[in-house]
Amino acid sequence: MRDWQLAADGPLALRLAADVRLGDTDYADDQIWELVLGGGSDPALALQTQYGGRCKVARVIPTLVIGARNIVKAQGYAQRPVVRAFAPNYLRVTARPLTDLDLTAEFWAMDSHAVGCRWTFTNESDAPVDLHAELAAAVTGLDDREVKVSLVVLESASPVLRVDRLKNITPVLAMEGARMALKGARLSRALRVPAGGRASVRWIHAGMGHIVDAIGAINYWLFDVDWDAAFAEIAALNLSTPDIQTGDPEWDAAIAFAYKVALQSHVGPTGDLPHPSFIFTRIPSRGYSPKGDGSDHNWQWGGQVATEAYVNLPAIAPAAPELAKGIIRNWLAVREPDGWIDWKPGLGGQRNGRLCIPLLATIAWMLYEYDEDRDFITEVFPGLLSFFERWFAADMDRDGDGFPEWQDTSHSAFDDCPTFVRWRRWGQGADIRKYECPDLGAYLYREARSLREMAVLLGRDDARGALDARMTHLGGLINAMWRDATGCYHYQDRDSGVTTPGVVVGRCKGNEELIAALRLENPNRALIRITGGVDHAPTVTAFITGVDHNGAEVEELIEPASFYWYRGFGTATSRYIYQQIDAVRLEGLSRVYDVEVHTVDSTRIDQTLLLPLWAGLPGRDRAEAMVRNLITNPDHFWRPFGMPNCPASDPNYDSSNREGSGGVWMMWNTMLGEALLDYGYVAESATLFSRIMAAQLHTLKTEKAFREAYNADAPEGLGDVDHIRGVTPLHWLMRLIGVRIVSLRKVWTGGRYALPWPVTVTHRGVTVTRSAAQTTVEFPPGRCSVSLTTRGRPWKTRIRPNRRRPRQWRPRRSRPLLEPPGPCGGTRRRATHHARCASRSTMRRTTPLRRAAPGEGESGAPERGTEDGGAEEATPDAPDHTPDAGPTGGEA
Repeated sequence: MRDWQLAADGPLALRLAADVRLGDTDYADDQIWELVLGGGSDPALALQTQYGGRCKVARVIPTLVIGARNIVKAQGYAQRPVVRAFAPNYLRVTARPLTDLDLTAEFWAMDSHAVGCRWTFTNESDAPVDLHAELAAAVTGLDDREVKVSLVVLESASPVLRVDRLKNITPVLAMEGARMALKGARLSRALRVPAGGRASVRWIHAGMGHIVDAIGAINYWLFDVDWDAAFAEIAALNLSTPDIQTGDPEWDAAIAFAYKVALQSHVGPTGDLPHPSFIFTRIPSRGYSPKGDGSDHNWQWGGQVATEAYVNLPAIAPAAPELAKGIIRNWLAVREPDGWIDWKPGLGGQRNGRLCIPLLATIAWMLYEYDEDRDFITEVFPGLLSFFERWFAADMDRDGDGFPEWQDTSHSAFDDCPTFVRWRRWGQGADIRKYECPDLGAYLYREARSLREMAVLLGRDDARGALDARMTHLGGLINAMWRDATGCYHYQDRDSGVTTPGVVVGRCKGNEELIAALRLENPNRALIRITGGVDHAPTVTAFITGVDHNGAEVEELIEPASFYWYRGFGTATSRYIYQQIDAVRLEGLSRVYDVEVHTVDSTRIDQTLLLPLWAGLPGRDRAEAMVRNLITNPDHFWRPFGMPNCPASDPNYDSSNREGSGGVWMMWNTMLGEALLDYGYVAESATLFSRIMAAQLHTLKTEKAFREAYNADAPEGLGDVDHIRGVTPLHWLMRLIGVRIVSLRKVWTGGRYALPWPVTVTHRGVTVTRSAAQTTVEFPPGRCSVSLTTRGRPWKTRIRPNRRRPRQWRPRRSRPLLEPPGPCGGTRRRATHHARCASRSTMRRTTPLRRAAPGEGESGAPERGTEDGGAEEATPDAPDHTPDAGPTGGEA
């Protein structure tokens, strides 16, 4: 493991949970812990939990008694604790209780019910040190009252601490060789640390339903398990995680903690999903299911969602490819015969009832690019293709034009979309089912593009032709949503295909009739907004008379089921598109209700309208307009700490996302950051990433956690802590660096380098260093390397030469070696020849691998990942589906 020096005031995320890669986890009772490094008068080391919400806080606090000194607070240490190593289920901390006495504390979450620690004292003085290591526990209940901690003596005469009066759990704390302390409910162990020597002691906490089970778990982990072997296994597994060194220690820590949190967020499997799944916030206050099966977990634990998967799975793919692929397999495991895949399948059997967001093939292709596992693509392609086609069924595409519609704003994962949100009084509240949305079109287009890449890889020409047709049709429909006046794509009416501003038709009381007699300059739908009353939803019916957009006189009945009510606020959108509204009358309301009638404003801009850029649809001119006029414009999206989901120019903009829309959400920032790279705006992408890192570093320092989202204008975290939606976007970072290490022998590098300092990535035994001037690849065992100038080179493979000489190079008759063996096998002369041949094959130019994608935009998207649209370079060993750094192919 990398050796860190992270103090209490540094960026930290020290939650500790069982690692699903190393053993079983309990989805129904998953106990998560957090190490707190105190400062000043606070305990220097405290391990705490909430047992999944069973108590307010439970803390294990160590005390060292050396002579007359009780060392418990940070200010009592000669050298305060610092974090030296970490993994999802492991933390190593060092401190100096005395100038010549070193303490190493290794915290380990063995499984969902057990956590332990090993203290190792190293005496650097010339005299032995006698000390007492003591443990105390303090528990505060949900009612803010102290929970009793009892000292219990077992039949073996060993004392343990037991926590009473918690729901369905009896926590027990034990220390090997412990005795009762002289006063108070605490455990004590006397140790003599010899001069120049070491002494150690271990303790275990187990939270089980019965004290007998807890004692059994403690005995198992203390006496039946080799801790050194377990720690070695953790260290070996941690080597699979990329080590990224930027030269900035705080950036490095944030990146490393992002890997930790992303990997830590997985539990399972269960009988309802065959593979481990991710949960949104694996933190001490979550994880306990009173029902005992997890079906009653809250929404953060209630299933896997494609938007979170887009950020999480490519992040963990380099470290745990099978774990990432298992998430895709979970979705396919719940696929219906017609291709339907639930939006949010959960480990407790939860189902959302909506069709999954079309991102699964896109994510699967991104995973493939990390290890080029063709068998995985062969396995998942048929199911992903049928899921994609399911989106075009009549229930999802009501007008049958080949452009489906969202069912509500939650379905789109943009709950607080100002145009359509129906449970925020500041939102407009239009019915999203009656509108076609560019973000859904972008997801479907990108999904088709990824499926097309898979079809090419697998030789499925039949599927490739059908996907080409889908892309052509979708591309045309999406590009028709472009408006030159705003330089952006826009929502458009499902039936009329137009984008219109809204106007006020009139206002009245609930028992009055509104006589409008208003002729509309732009035919539009009527939007009725009702406020008043209490939380109880009234039974209201609306009648609208007027002239529709075809010139026919109509009288429309809006039934009570068509109104959406939320806390004294109700909305309904008309079925007809009106060119004239004569009158609006409501029945079932009293005078206490206020009624406003508007027409729908579909011209408002939000971040999701920029996603066609991520899909690779706009040509150069349109992309430039979006980037310069909207994305990098401070009056719209270019804010100090990232891109908000609502521009600063919108009347409902709120950078904190509390009284309006405007927080920084990582998925859309990641997609648009990648899009900037695709179109050659590398410096802009790097700047956006740096702004997000500034926000994340602030919360890691002040709150010791990532957050679900971030304030766009101030260094503030929003939402839950350590939410996987808010960790550092690692896939985007790897694209910024321009490195992807596939195996011990194969590396992809390329793209213009825009970071201000060199970055070194070590993964799978390969080390790649990139700077603005040079790229160096060092293959194991460290003697074979490739160096070249960077200068915006296109993405290409670097293949390590074989250590053995190819058979055809062997001499026909043996002769003595005239030179010592070279670094790649054989003589140095032959090794040089071998490397030169490999280099020539790497640099050999081939015909461009890119074909223009159907529906690509009015002028075509730029070529693959080069500033001037240059062609790819590939080795003869590279597949014909080379990863794409440009907007019309797979992810780079």
